[in-house]
Amino acid sequence: MLRPTSALLAVWMVSFPATARGGTFFEDGSFAFDPNAAVTLDFEDEQIPPSADPEEPPSVRKASDSALSGKWVIDVAPFEDADFLVALPAQKRTYRVSLWIRGGDSVGFFVVNHTEPWRAAEVASLYPTGRITSDGWVELANEGLRLDGVRSNASVGVFCPGGCELDGIEIVSDGVIAGEANPSCQGAVDSSACGTGQVCYWSECRNVNGWVPPIPADRQQVTDYLQNRLSFLFGPYIERTLDMPAALLAIEQMRHASDPWSYWNGFALAVRRLHDGHTSNGGISSYVIDNPKPLNACFLEGVADLSQVVAPSDPLYRDVIVSHVGAEHNLGLKAGDRLLRIDGQHPIAWSRSMIAHSWSQPAVSNHDTFAEHVSRLRSSISRFAHEIEVIRCDPQTLSCGPIETVSIAALPHIDQLATFDAVACDNRPLRHVPGAPESHSAGYADVFAGLVNESTYSERIYGVEWESLMTTNGTDGIGGPLNAAIKSLKDEAAAAVIFDHRTGTGGTMAGPAIVWDFAVPWHPMSFYQGRQRAQDEQPSQAEGVGIWSAALSAGWVDYAGGSDPTEIPVALLLTQDVSASDWLALGMKGAAPNIKLFGPYQTNGGFSTRFQFGYYMGMSYVLATGDTFIADGTTHNGRGVQPDVVVLPLQSDLLTGKDTVFDAALAWVRQELAK
Repeated sequence: MLRPTSALLAVWMVSFPATARGGTFFEDGSFAFDPNAAVTLDFEDEQIPPSADPEEPPSVRKASDSALSGKWVIDVAPFEDADFLVALPAQKRTYRVSLWIRGGDSVGFFVVNHTEPWRAAEVASLYPTGRITSDGWVELANEGLRLDGVRSNASVGVFCPGGCELDGIEIVSDGVIAGEANPSCQGAVDSSACGTGQVCYWSECRNVNGWVPPIPADRQQVTDYLQNRLSFLFGPYIERTLDMPAALLAIEQMRHASDPWSYWNGFALAVRRLHDGHTSNGGISSYVIDNPKPLNACFLEGVADLSQVVAPSDPLYRDVIVSHVGAEHNLGLKAGDRLLRIDGQHPIAWSRSMIAHSWSQPAVSNHDTFAEHVSRLRSSISRFAHEIEVIRCDPQTLSCGPIETVSIAALPHIDQLATFDAVACDNRPLRHVPGAPESHSAGYADVFAGLVNESTYSERIYGVEWESLMTTNGTDGIGGPLNAAIKSLKDEAAAAVIFDHRTGTGGTMAGPAIVWDFAVPWHPMSFYQGRQRAQDEQPSQAEGVGIWSAALSAGWVDYAGGSDPTEIPVALLLTQDVSASDWLALGMKGAAPNIKLFGPYQTNGGFSTRFQFGYYMGMSYVLATGDTFIADGTTHNGRGVQPDVVVLPLQSDLLTGKDTVFDAALAWVRQELAK
């Protein structure tokens, strides 16, 4: 379930600490650039500097009687950007980068390109400094932004969702870099290679200080505010008990941080430590920086039945096996091979350890479920790993070889002009209905339905495969295609159906209602309650029963099902399911004897909704708020839905082109049809 985006409160609008301020205003209101600036742009010349992207249309100047500098400004249309290549000295220096915008919220950015001018290697966000003119100009800036001018080029600009005016770009050197600007490194575990404000990405120390603003001058007050935001708004009870203490510890460490990255990443770490499917943080880097060395392979948790003699299973985590791969950039891996370790750790343990610096850390409510970690391994390995250990297996002999160490440096770069056929990781080793793409890629409104490939028209076992449940009214988004798929089951007199929702990305309650109306009888399902008071803690089960009963009497509970549900066998396949996808499973669990849920473990457990916050689009975070009660009085956020049939993919099946979870559902359906 979603709520509208909310902006951060004005307390974030704090001034930078006293540093070089760049351009100056005189008593008559006129503006003058810093005489020591390396770059100034006020767009008075008709020849506008080129964009970093040669395919972008040229920026448009317009005359203005209230331009910040001179008589001309850049007019940026809604949902467009304006960026300009800047010529900086061939030296290793740090810079204060600033610009002025008017007329709408904007994200300012400073992008560094290394040897490939078309690919962003690093990016910095520009934030409000507190300087505002009486006629509406707002300064966005950041400082200490590193650039090796011998190796790299740079561009500066803005993106304006609502449109804006731009003027007064200024870049002033504020320091000298000693040593290498971007040392090489051996993965994120190589803590000694990178300096302050750097993280090892793609085997190189990348500068991340620019992702965040400077430490605010009123540090303690801002830190108090951020701590209260988590304490007051974050709602799920299980995570408040288990995870809030560690989150608050990260907040306390902010009070003594000595550099911007340590300070603001302390807050981002606190958000990630809340361990919730609706709670995450992000930044501009995920929109600007592409993966230059993608790994074209997908992984699943399973049982490595062919290689456990060579490498016994971990006592805590399930085995990780290759599900499917693309034709290239796959390190020679194939379905059925085993990913044993990443930089010396079990793959899931390694992925969890990236929480300290990975802003794309998977968000999971259930403490026993790691599907999100495993499905994202291919991207996190490329970014953060130095080497992996694998066991390769032979589909002909059904035997596996020794443990092999593979360097991630062996991943080739993707050239700008090269074609790259990437596969999507969707927790499906195989697709089972006509029209489903071989690449496994699907949009949020894509639904694939029809007679499953393993069935005949006389048997009439149908399948429906889809990812999202996003629809606002049951007809837009996924609503139309999913309704059409359900209608086809009725029109074609399906004898049974296998719903494959193994990459359940959530949506709204109107999405699962489409499936419920077809499959299950009308019944009370759950009661969602928003956070009531800051001091509220986990209610007892008896108190929960009282809350449920009161909500049921008042007509506040959510119902699932329809008045005339089908009686044909219905299987629902699950693996990675959050939010509305959790509710889909909850509404079907135990609702009728002709329904069975198949999957390796519980769903995500994201039974809440969320508030979204952003600070000038450079930093963003999402907080779950509220929790869900079910009839037995327990709160459900953090508890996923348990499949009726727990089935883990087998290495031997993956190696020979079989889909263990689907095959188990198909066998059950045939058993039901034979009764």
